[in-house]
Amino acid sequence: MNLPVTATGRRRWRWFALGAVALGSPGAQAEQWTIDNSFATRYESNDNTALAPVSPGTMNTLSLSTALAASRKTENSATRVNASVASLREQGPGAQSHVDGQLGLAQSLSDPLNSFTLGTQYQQDFNDGLANADIVVGRGRRRTRTASGGWSRSLAERLSANVQLSEERTAYGLSASNAVDYRNTVLSTGLSYRLTEADTLSLDANRSDYRTDTNRSTTEQISLGWSRVLTERNSLSLSLGVYRTQTETLRSRRVCPLAASFCDVGFVQFIVVTESVGTTGQGLQFSVSDRHQLDETTDVSFSAARQQVPSGAGVVVRSDTLNASLNRSFSPLLNGTVGYAQTRSTYLGLAGEPARPAQQNLSISLARQLATDLSLQAGYQFSHAEGAAAGQSGRSHSVNVSLKFDWPKFDAAR
Repeated sequence: MNLPVTATGRRRWRWFALGAVALGSPGAQAEQWTIDNSFATRYESNDNTALAPVSPGTMNTLSLSTALAASRKTENSATRVNASVASLREQGPGAQSHVDGQLGLAQSLSDPLNSFTLGTQYQQDFNDGLANADIVVGRGRRRTRTASGGWSRSLAERLSANVQLSEERTAYGLSASNAVDYRNTVLSTGLSYRLTEADTLSLDANRSDYRTDTNRSTTEQISLGWSRVLTERNSLSLSLGVYRTQTETLRSRRVCPLAASFCDVGFVQFIVVTESVGTTGQGLQFSVSDRHQLDETTDVSFSAARQQVPSGAGVVVRSDTLNASLNRSFSPLLNGTVGYAQTRSTYLGLAGEPARPAQQNLSISLARQLATDLSLQAGYQFSHAEGAAAGQSGRSHSVNVSLKFDWPKFDAAR
């Protein structure tokens, strides 16, 4: 075994032993083991964390976090463990100090024609990041458990097929009072054909089953995609398809067992009956993304999409997203990023009323490498939210600074 004989290497042996237990016993093939670990602290000041129409006051948040990634690779298999924990302490109106984190395990096996993947992940967060937030719910504890499996096979030199199955279970805490726990199962399949060295065509279809205690939605989607490597510095991908969603909702209403006048005067009591109401929706869906390296120090990226996604609103929602970013390296040690993100969800609420909540974020950040294993980042973010009802909107301004330390990477071959 080729291991570095240093004090740091000896200290990392304990982590290696723990990783060995988690990842399994080594096989007879050549193996590559890696362990990455980092620690970070972050301070943020936000003048309207909840994006309420009237700000209740400034919220200050101090967080401490750590992240660990361990992997084991052989010629035809790979195992990876990811774990992270963040403790956030809030001070201000409506403060809710909490702990976020995730734990994931992924396994892959392959041969010259086939590739199999299995994965599971548990995640707890506060639903407050636009990149993965459910904007119809608002801030509050969210716990998500995901299990997935997939198989892909090379059918010919340029043609391949894949099948994937995943299930997600999401539960919300008491602080997210308007949220509904749900389960979402997705079965998808696809074909990919490489036309040339630069062009690839794909055909994808999937069926998702969304369930809550009172609601079930089945969505079928099919799309045709095209991706092209335009130049060494520019790539583009497009996808266009259709979806059809069938929803069955249990709704309660009061009825009078006799003539309505008997209930109106109080001689007979109203009774509550539950009935199933079905609706069907269909439409177009799309996605487009482009990344361009302008020069050695600057690159831009853009993406937009419309798709049906599960939500804590108790129904499947149509999600429209837009993302753009500009990254520039001012020097080998200093980098800057400007980003814009927008998302809008369209759906019918449980009472049948239309809703279109939206949120936009504009962010600016600078990152400075202080040492090989130490970096400093500072940033500013402007956020604007529009509620489900007309006239409900809120804005916030926040500044943040963070310090991150990367432990020396453990890397061993056998």
